[in-house]
Amino acid sequence: MFKISEVTPFSLRQLEYFTAVVEEGSVTEAARRLHVSAGTVSLAVQELETALKVQLTLRRRGKGATATPAGRWVYERARELLDRSAGITAVARAVRGELTGPLRIGCFSTLSPWLFPRIVAHFVAHHPGVEVRIAEGDSQFLLGRLQEGKLDALLLYRNHLTPWSASEEIVPARLQIAISPDHRLAALDEIPLRELADETAILVSLQPATEHVESLLRSAGFQPKVRWRSGNVETIRSMVARGLGYTVIMGRPYGDVTYDGLPLAYRPIADEVEPNAIVIAYPEGTTPTATVHELIRFAKEEFGGEGSALR
Repeated sequence: MFKISEVTPFSLRQLEYFTAVVEEGSVTEAARRLHVSAGTVSLAVQELETALKVQLTLRRRGKGATATPAGRWVYERARELLDRSAGITAVARAVRGELTGPLRIGCFSTLSPWLFPRIVAHFVAHHPGVEVRIAEGDSQFLLGRLQEGKLDALLLYRNHLTPWSASEEIVPARLQIAISPDHRLAALDEIPLRELADETAILVSLQPATEHVESLLRSAGFQPKVRWRSGNVETIRSMVARGLGYTVIMGRPYGDVTYDGLPLAYRPIADEVEPNAIVIAYPEGTTPTATVHELIRFAKEEFGGEGSALR
């Protein structure tokens, strides 16, 4: 078997394209993964074959691409070289003080559409060495993943926290009532909870938000008439906008308009309601990584002034 060091020089890019072809089993799929044209991938593989003076792949129309025995040998070494190259790049970034590596963020489902896109955009623009990953779900699921070490930080509400989690407050939030602008209660500046006793409720099905809202309504002296539940807050908002009922919701997107263009009316709750906040949580007793510190810093700066929109 030939030695790679004894042949014409080649590039890491050629190795990257070749390994993608082997892993995807197709030049077309490799090109899609690499966000380049199929012609670019094909040319890179041909140039690598010329440099190594050996056929690396067998390509048949309609049947994809497979590695030859020599190609499989080269693939295994190429994979090692690429992995080492990525590791060296990560070390160099760390030496320069750049943030790098994965940042695994859990986000309570109702908050994700408002907070996560701007967080990702920030890291892509200012810390491209950080690979941001997201998990969405209810708080119990997310807190379990955090405790297992499968997430680095969580975005959720303060009243969802457990005793073993530490947190940093990002922005205050308060429960409010959402109704159709044509609803009889829309004329009020703030709504006493007792006014909802005979109204149809449409509530979020994610815990602990479900129990928190329903216990609040029961404390006003009535059992809420819940007709529909959903884990998607936009589904709830759209149903409310069509006059099908009210909801009690934490957080408020800009515009007060649903996905299908219908307006909503938000009103403060006249009763005393326990204050809440959006927080970033991490395991108690641990030291947040540099990437988590940057997440906290950015979130406070970006969202800290939006309390009026989220209360």
